[in-house]
Amino acid sequence: MNNIVPNSGKAVTLRHKRTGAPWDVSFDYVRSVYRFEPTGNLRAIKAPFESPGIPPEFEPAGTH
Repeated sequence: MNNIVPNSGKAVTLRHKRTGAPWDVSFDYVRSVYRFEPTGNLRAIKAPFESPGIPPEFEPAGTH
């Protein structure tokens, strides 16, 4: 799964398996963390977060 997000810093869209909510995910190669940012109307509800890996509940968008 980790090879889905490029190391260049370009964001790709992943979705949460349970909720179906889309998230933009990018990799910060300087700090070696993945940055997750909610897209759409989730910005009022969810906050961005960082993680050393991609949590298992995320999958590539378009696989639903």
